[in-house]
Amino acid sequence: MKKKILVILFVLSLVVSACGNLSEADAEMIATSAAQTVEARFTQMAESTSTPEPTPEEEPVTEETPSTATATPTAPPISEIAPEGCLVASFAGETIPDGTVVETGQYFTKSWTIVNSGTCTWHKGYKLIYWDGNLLGGAAEYEFFDEISPGETMTFPIQLLAPSEAGVYESFWKFKSPSGYIFGVGQSNTPVSVNISVGNPGDLEYGITSVHYTLQRDPEFGCPANVRWKIIATITVNGPMTVVAQFQQSDGNHTVKKTKVFTEASSQNMSVTWTLNKGATANPRWVQLVVFEPDYQEYPTYTFVNNCPDQTP
Repeated sequence: MKKKILVILFVLSLVVSACGNLSEADAEMIATSAAQTVEARFTQMAESTSTPEPTPEEEPVTEETPSTATATPTAPPISEIAPEGCLVASFAGETIPDGTVVETGQYFTKSWTIVNSGTCTWHKGYKLIYWDGNLLGGAAEYEFFDEISPGETMTFPIQLLAPSEAGVYESFWKFKSPSGYIFGVGQSNTPVSVNISVGNPGDLEYGITSVHYTLQRDPEFGCPANVRWKIIATITVNGPMTVVAQFQQSDGNHTVKKTKVFTEASSQNMSVTWTLNKGATANPRWVQLVVFEPDYQEYPTYTFVNNCPDQTP
């Protein structure tokens, strides 16, 4: 560093002596320029003589060998089928039967009556969940509001809203356990459902949507002196109306006409009992529901056979 200062002073003295005839300002400018030139030169010399920093060596590139390790499997998704015997539901009834006529924009309450036919107790951690179809203004899920032990029955109501446009709409629902298992009713885990026919005010037409027959035998088994066969016709309507109907029988007998008043879409039963004695033949017998109001309609016949072993041919 001292050598550097001495060289600079030497150069400056030469410049000043060589330029004795210059003005003081010009001499100062020349001296400054000379000093900067000498400084730059020394900088270049210092850089050229400094030890260069070592260049980091590049790491050798090696080809990756395919790994033979087995990937860790992810957790399997929760099954949509409930564990066998635990979560089993049976359908017992409903309000707002299929085909119910509802006015556009009208709120209605749909409910299902379900039997816990499994071995697990349902509690408030369980949910009714939307499964498919039109949500009909409902929520995606509803928590159970009570504890239902095996063998007990639960009625689950939810409020829904008819769409603003006329048409037929369906909505499907299932149940979900706290562990995420999803189940429906019956052996096939069928969803419970809503099926409504939406119409504009003034365009609504009510009528009978279905007639379903069932048979009861008294006694259920055996052949006493008399066996009573009870045929039940379940009449389902889609709105408020009055139905007048009777049973007609294959032996020529007819029941008295009966009147059923429906204040809303629902189902009601009519029945006839046919008593057969121990010597009755095995010939098939049938009954038929005939409706006179609101419109005349003959529904299909229902046939049954006397099955006592000691019947007279």
